[in-house]
Amino acid sequence: MGEEMRCFVLFCVLCFAGCATATAQQTEDTFAIKVAGIKIGEVQATAIQDNGNTSYILNSEVNFWFFGRVKVDVKTFSDYENGKFIKSKVTSVSNKGDYQSTIEWVENQYHINAETYRYALLDSLEKPMHFSGIRMYFEEPVEFKEMIAENYGLVSPIKKINDAYYQVEIDGNTNRYYYKEGKFEKAVMQSPIKNYVIQRIN
Repeated sequence: MGEEMRCFVLFCVLCFAGCATATAQQTEDTFAIKVAGIKIGEVQATAIQDNGNTSYILNSEVNFWFFGRVKVDVKTFSDYENGKFIKSKVTSVSNKGDYQSTIEWVENQYHINAETYRYALLDSLEKPMHFSGIRMYFEEPVEFKEMIAENYGLVSPIKKINDAYYQVEIDGNTNRYYYKEGKFEKAVMQSPIKNYVIQRIN
């Protein structure tokens, strides 16, 4: 291979690498999980944007004592294409059982197969969705009036309460989300096991 050809190949490789880096943008945030002001775990939230598509990833781990040791590791993955919710998968591993919930848009409807602690749902939904629970950690839902919860497969209204916070009720549990200048700051969550707070660290 001549010198000119080698330079041309190297130029193409560098251009391709530069374009690949430019199209994908990644953001990460870390939150503490607290019960009664005591930190019991962390949440790592990651968003990857690439050519109009967005993948959201939420990893949470808790370990605390509540009439016995409670350990829970939950991973949530959600994919959007041009602003439309396409699919999600939630896996939960704990000393109270392992669970998995999936939602996927197939042809003209979502196929929902949800299972979590003391809850199960096998259903379908024909209405396209553009906001889900995981996005609450990345942006204030100013333009959205409802969301679908990845772990339950349920659609819930998003209610703004006195310009102070957003309220979402899912399967009888009421969660409150607080934002500062459009950025998620904390959430007060109800849970069948123990209520908790998720609060921004960085």
